[in-house]
Amino acid sequence: MSLALTAGALAASTAITRARALTVANAINLRHSDLSGLTEQPNPLTAQDRAENARLTKCVGGVPDGEALGIAQSPNFVSSGAASSTISSEVEIVPTPKLAAKDLASISGPRGIPCLESELASSLRVQAPKDEHLTVHGATLPSPVSGSDGAFSIRITIVVRVTKGTTVVSEPIYADEIGFIYGQAEVSLSDVDILGKPSATLERRLAALLLTRTRAAVG
Repeated sequence: MSLALTAGALAASTAITRARALTVANAINLRHSDLSGLTEQPNPLTAQDRAENARLTKCVGGVPDGEALGIAQSPNFVSSGAASSTISSEVEIVPTPKLAAKDLASISGPRGIPCLESELASSLRVQAPKDEHLTVHGATLPSPVSGSDGAFSIRITIVVRVTKGTTVVSEPIYADEIGFIYGQAEVSLSDVDILGKPSATLERRLAALLLTRTRAAVG
């Protein structure tokens, strides 16, 4: 995927210091009022999350999380029912726009999808019962974001096959990851749906909202 940088936006953004990085990140992230029909659940950045992020970053050749000035995740927002959705966002503030561009180029480059597939498959298979078989496939989608310094959109499709006697039941899970950079900010939207595909209309609305907040918070 090509990386499009907008020099005007880079020049206009105000430098974010370590002291205000988390304030900026939290101002951008999704909040319950954005998805008031869904249930809010805690979503802390755990040691396991950091380890998985580190492996993915090393695989794609991105910027290690340790170089970030601040990282913040939104809560998870979850719908009820068999065909459920889990939506969240994450904001990482890095020291320079060039590092943000490097991260975007790494995840949208040729190693991005294979590394995502490998990391997700490894994580899921550790947790899966013996009667479950998983297949993981990633593909790029048209980005719903316009007006940023660069963006990507990836869909990972996970098919879970469960054997019950002589019957095999398949259930699809769709995990969309939409990301963009603006100045020093790296913003991502995660939308994981069981059975049904994610809503493109909802993703466009949330991505536009995150970009508007990013512009306001970054300056």
